[in-house]
Amino acid sequence: MRKRKKRQAWGAGDVFVVEQRDGLCSLGQVIELLMPNVASCAFYDIRVKCDTSAGPFGLPMKHLIATLSVTREQLDFGKWKVVGHEPVTLDRELWPNDKFRTNGWIGAKMYDASIAEELLDAYNALVPWDDWGDPAFLDKLLASPERKPMHVLYKKK
Repeated sequence: MRKRKKRQAWGAGDVFVVEQRDGLCSLGQVIELLMPNVASCAFYDIRVKCDTSAGPFGLPMKHLIATLSVTREQLDFGKWKVVGHEPVTLDRELWPNDKFRTNGWIGAKMYDASIAEELLDAYNALVPWDDWGDPAFLDKLLASPERKPMHVLYKKK
């Protein structure tokens, strides 16, 4: 008989780690539960050992990569392990999909959590940045164009 995985408790303000292909982890923070199966999260270019303990981490704007609304399964089942809690200090205009709140989220964009993992891997030059049907796909996920690092790998020239 298969054992059911125990769900991890998480909520707004929780800081979590996203394991990368090189064995290090990037930090993320839950901004809010957007809908029953979607969490809005901020992802940062702060890398730590995956077995890190609780912060404080300090999540300054200068380290923000992207804010995305993603499916919640990686948080629920602990693949994105919660390692601390800090107040959400991100400016409201940077919250993903916030402009759609008053209209019942009509028009909101949500992504599979694996898209966020792939973005972080590409950001850290672990996979090609342009390995998508639309080579500029990851550029469109960044909080701003200035967040794109100079050291990314390219598949296509």
